[in-house]
Amino acid sequence: MVDVQTIGVLVTAASVTVATIYYIINLRYNKNAREMEVSKLITSQLTSEQGMQSYAKMMTMEWSDYDDFMKKYGYSNPEMFATWTSLFFMFEAMGVLIKSGVVNVENIYDLGGYGCIKAWEKYRDIIQGRRGISWGQDYMMNFEYLARELLKIKMRRDVSFKDKLEAYRNTGKL
Repeated sequence: MVDVQTIGVLVTAASVTVATIYYIINLRYNKNAREMEVSKLITSQLTSEQGMQSYAKMMTMEWSDYDDFMKKYGYSNPEMFATWTSLFFMFEAMGVLIKSGVVNVENIYDLGGYGCIKAWEKYRDIIQGRRGISWGQDYMMNFEYLARELLKIKMRRDVSFKDKLEAYRNTGKL
């Protein structure tokens, strides 16, 4: 026969087990909710009306080479300089958050972050030029990382994009 003390121990053990399971489930839910909140926050800067205007302005900029780019859009043109550098640093921050595991790259893609792929393609030579001239080889490395990770998702989800990307690389028009 089971005595009262044994029943008390079993009830206590069961209570601790249930509480632990509840705590683990709650932690997982909160982590996912925080991750989604950070993802929405970082992409909202890009997908807001002002963010879209900055992105459109940046994506319509034209230049012949690195020197021409810096002459037109560098420090002597504070408005345009602010436009492209603020977006570059936003993409850099997204890359850092993904690399460090704070956010999931799939969430960034789903929330509109894939625009960074086109930005990277358009500005790759400028970034690499800045790496070689003044900022070192780690300049915007997380932006590059972000673009590569998002491109993997894009290629997986839309196999026809490979042809579009190749055409863009050849013509500059996507």
